[in-house]
Amino acid sequence: MADNKKEFNTKIYGIFAIIIVAAVLVALTLFAYTSRYTALSPEKTARLYVDTIVQSGDGYSAYKNSLLSYEGKFGDFIRKNYIYPEIYENYKPGDSTKGLKGLNDKELKGEKTLNDDGSLQGKVTDRMYGCFLDLVRENNGFDNYDAIFKAYISELKKVRKEIFEDDYFDDEAFFTAFEANLSKYGESLTGCEDEFDKNTGIQIKEAVKGVYQTAFGDEYEIKTEIVSVKDADIPDTSEYGIDAGIDEAKTVTLKVTAANTTVIDGIDITVVRIGHSWYVANKSCDTSALYKFYNDEV
Repeated sequence: MADNKKEFNTKIYGIFAIIIVAAVLVALTLFAYTSRYTALSPEKTARLYVDTIVQSGDGYSAYKNSLLSYEGKFGDFIRKNYIYPEIYENYKPGDSTKGLKGLNDKELKGEKTLNDDGSLQGKVTDRMYGCFLDLVRENNGFDNYDAIFKAYISELKKVRKEIFEDDYFDDEAFFTAFEANLSKYGESLTGCEDEFDKNTGIQIKEAVKGVYQTAFGDEYEIKTEIVSVKDADIPDTSEYGIDAGIDEAKTVTLKVTAANTTVIDGIDITVVRIGHSWYVANKSCDTSALYKFYNDEV
């Protein structure tokens, strides 16, 4: 950990938080492009799902390979099922938002929302990190996404109202804070270096020695390997709110190695084929073991 005790500039911190989110969105675009071709193989689909989680604790992005994303983008799934019900009164998942007025009404924007230069959003993001971390720990990862999103959004609305002093709330408030928290969480695992604003010289990020570096050495490498592939029972797609029929299902068993040592010996991922594409049936999977390296450390 760096010893530099320079005081952070909240404006720079807020801008940097937004830059982090932009970088995350670029990475997710690349992830989606890669997933399009990976989806043609059950083994590659299962492996990408596990690898996305184990490399940086990113169970959130892993869902882009799952049945939750079958009918569209994972972000739209979150909006429809978790954000819009908090924005629009009496909204039910699947309802049209056309013509609805809710907490994202521009008339609800107060002076602080209208004039924020990024510093207040930075404060919201910083405050929400503790909530994010607690939810990942309490749920042993991201399998229980329902509990995580509901609790996070509920707390976010309170924190945002306290800091911005208005009732305005939209989907951007969620994605900005959550994805910045996700990035910081990943860096607590993988480590990061000191970073300074190139114009002002103000420190905007402190170096962190990651949990993986501590456990496996500075030059660590985590690998996922396929152990076996077997036919599986076809799960009920109604659990995911989709009508498409599943043509085939398989269980792909993988192991995870680090520093030439097997750290997880056998994790089963159920994948299903709809048409030509394979998806992870995430409700049939338990990925909590993938968080065992660091769940008590960060």
